[in-house]
Amino acid sequence: MKKAVVQGGMAGALWGAVIVAPALIPDVHPVVISCVRFLLYGLFATLIALPNARALFRRLTRQDQRLLLELALTGNLLYFILLSAAVQDAGVATASLINGLIPIAVMLMGRRYSQVSLRSMLFSLALIFTGIIWLNLPAVMAVIRGEGGMRQMLGAGYACLGVLSWSWFALRNAHQLKTGRFTPGEWSTLLGITTGFMALLLSVMVILTQPQLVPTDLSRERLTIFMLTALFMAIAGSWVANALWNAAAQRLPVSIGGQLIIFETLCALFYSYLLAWALPSAVEVLGMLLVLGGVCWTIRTESRSVIPKRLHMA
Repeated sequence: MKKAVVQGGMAGALWGAVIVAPALIPDVHPVVISCVRFLLYGLFATLIALPNARALFRRLTRQDQRLLLELALTGNLLYFILLSAAVQDAGVATASLINGLIPIAVMLMGRRYSQVSLRSMLFSLALIFTGIIWLNLPAVMAVIRGEGGMRQMLGAGYACLGVLSWSWFALRNAHQLKTGRFTPGEWSTLLGITTGFMALLLSVMVILTQPQLVPTDLSRERLTIFMLTALFMAIAGSWVANALWNAAAQRLPVSIGGQLIIFETLCALFYSYLLAWALPSAVEVLGMLLVLGGVCWTIRTESRSVIPKRLHMA
């Protein structure tokens, strides 16, 4: 279990870098960043699959193909579009606050797969929820004061839909991986190919309907930075991170796997502090400790529930 937790944490660390990476290219629209990232992800996954492509594709059933389309949409394209819209309309703070609720949503939606009592789950959920509130205290105070209009409410709605989208992806993906029909790397490769195909369709739609979004005026230096950033997000932030996450999801109960996504938020905060050469405030440190405490509590209680079950089966 420890190895799987480390793998999930490493995936979160890479995804956290993906959240911060667009700050390096503010002159490129988020939709364009997403399209290029997932196109490169699909291309890389295709190259990985080439040596064993025939054998790999032969194992795919119609149900697998439909599931891959569903996961590519809910876990990659749709989720990032909703998150980008939430950031643009509601702001980074509010979007981060709501996005941080993913571990809670995954735990509640995947309750039937857990061996942990509801009381233990509620305690860890309370710790995580309180920590998220403390981490985003300025955004919470703005909501209490009634600041922000219809656009901010719309952005908050996008963020809530994004939480539901990725939580659904996490549960469906974990269920598929536990069947053992594909290795974590194989499934990440198949998901990458599917996502790349859907990103190609989206790119064509953007070029035909929103050509003004395409950054045609970038200097050679800015274009190089953009492509390197997109390449990092495609390989490290997509294929490698997904393979690590799949390996963790295959071994961990859903109640633990869902909470490990909080490392994405924590690592994104850490990277943002590095970029700004700043230290977190005491309130933010308290929030991080509460979140980590909630995750550790779940791992501890889930481990205790799994061991007796194995002894009983033996």
